[in-house]
Amino acid sequence: MKEKRNYMRFDVLMDAFFGKNNERKRVTVKNFSRDGLGVASGESIRQGEDVEIEMMIPGDNIPVIVTGEIAWTVPQRSGSSGHEGGVKIKKIKSDDRSRMLNYIYSKWMKSKTGSKTEEK
Repeated sequence: MKEKRNYMRFDVLMDAFFGKNNERKRVTVKNFSRDGLGVASGESIRQGEDVEIEMMIPGDNIPVIVTGEIAWTVPQRSGSSGHEGGVKIKKIKSDDRSRMLNYIYSKWMKSKTGSKTEEK
């Protein structure tokens, strides 16, 4: 199957909430890119559903808010009733996107620096 992504996707594990109105679900954000993110939920999620996702960057007290649409879902492999899915970002403030990408980039750089140190 050919990969359809237009931007590099960075692995990240962050707790978040998504949903609309009072129907918020706890999810884990598994990865993030310029135009989407991957999520895992212990509950079912529906393809085509519009969601608002609230993520907290560790060490930061201002949430990152993303609105998007569930582009795809699959049942989790663990046999639970949960799902994994991809969210197509429809709206994110420029400052929030920059904060998120800066956080992810700093984690990525630390992992690269750590692996180089271990190789010596």
